[in-house]
Amino acid sequence: MPFVATYETILRIPRPIEATFAFVSDFRNAVTWDPRTYSADKTTEGPIGVGTQFILTGGMMPKNVVKRLHLPESVAGMALPYNVVLFDAPNEFILTGESKMLRWCDHLEFTGEGDSTRLRYYAELEMKKFTAAGETLLDRVFQRIGDGATVGLPEAVTRAV
Repeated sequence: MPFVATYETILRIPRPIEATFAFVSDFRNAVTWDPRTYSADKTTEGPIGVGTQFILTGGMMPKNVVKRLHLPESVAGMALPYNVVLFDAPNEFILTGESKMLRWCDHLEFTGEGDSTRLRYYAELEMKKFTAAGETLLDRVFQRIGDGATVGLPEAVTRAV
């Protein structure tokens, strides 16, 4: 039976909504804010929109730990495909992906607040085959991963935009 863990946070970014959306919706920039994303590539041509695909390579260990342990990123991480399924610039952006064991969805909503942006980041992670005993552990791990992945996002946008 599958189990779904969820994560939600609200971030305030001191940059205008259009610039914030442009930076965040280009998921190649995830390497600048998510310490567990080792690399990110756009695998489709053309502008970002519905149908755009990204491949993020990441893992449970942050990049600095992988580097300190002298592990190759190819060993520490795994390729995670992301597909843009909704692209409503500059308001909303949804990506989904799937592997043998996991299914995921990242839902980002942007609201302009003067010269700043309010970003609601909501994510779901589904383990396709999971026992009930591990549900609490997965939920806690996903919360920690989510916090780590988003804490640097406002600063990354501020630096880049």
